[in-house]
Amino acid sequence: MTRGDPERRPAVPVPVARLMILVGDRIRRDRRAVHTEIVARAREAGLADVTVLRGLDGHIGASRRTRRGLLRRPDNVPVTILVFDQEERLRRFLTTLADITEECIVTLDTAEAYRYGRAGSAEQSRGRRDAG
Repeated sequence: MTRGDPERRPAVPVPVARLMILVGDRIRRDRRAVHTEIVARAREAGLADVTVLRGLDGHIGASRRTRRGLLRRPDNVPVTILVFDQEERLRRFLTTLADITEECIVTLDTAEAYRYGRAGSAEQSRGRRDAG
């Protein structure tokens, strides 16, 4: 039995590509944090979804982990940027990042996305977002 909005449809898996970029939060290019630049470029490219997750502790590659006490965070904590869209769009986007990702770990894989909510495709959703 379904409750709520009659237009609501059950989630159906949709194939999607996931680009994951790991970088230290203190890595900069031209005085701008690399993760901030990646998000700006993803927005310019019109990619579907971008999320930045800042780690609490850890290290990236050979960077040194430094603890600074209970309430202070370590230097250069990892930042994860997740970008979701069609695989070919993400591969094109990757070519625009060559100048800023040499200190990053980059992966590209496929996943299944489940969109809950009202009926409509991701393209329709993107169109509404672009129009507003």
